[in-house]
Amino acid sequence: MDGDLVTGPLPWTCERGEDRLAVRLELLDRGRDLLLLIGGGAVHVGAVAVAATAGGTAGEPCDELAVVPGHKEGPLAREGARRLAAASGRTCVAVAGIHQDRATAAEIAAIVGHARDALQTMADALARRRLEEGRP
Repeated sequence: MDGDLVTGPLPWTCERGEDRLAVRLELLDRGRDLLLLIGGGAVHVGAVAVAATAGGTAGEPCDELAVVPGHKEGPLAREGARRLAAASGRTCVAVAGIHQDRATAAEIAAIVGHARDALQTMADALARRRLEEGRP
C-alpha cells in the first residue's frame, strides 16, 4: 500500500504499510488552513488537534488537543498538526482514528512509524512548496 500523491494541488494522500499495518493520510485545503485526516483499520475520530505557528485572527500561536475518552491517538494527532503547521506556515487541524482489533505492541509501533513516515513526506512537500512560493 506504499504510495504518495503529494504533488500538485491539494488534496494529497500518502499511504504506508500493508494489511493490518496500513495507514492513510489525507491532506485537504480549507482556504488558508489545512485539514489532515489520519486513519487506518477501522477509521474513526479518536483525537483532534489544532496547531498554528502564529495564525488566527489574534496572530497568536495555537496548540490544542481533544481526545475521545479511551482513545490513544492524541499524540499522533498533535504531532501531525504541529509538523504540518510548521512546514506550511498555515493553521492545521489533524483528525486521527486508527483501530486494529487486538493489535500487539509491535503492530502499534509499526503503524505509528508508518504514520510518522507519511507525515514527514507531507511536511517535506509543504516546506518545498512554501519555499517555491516565497512565503515566510
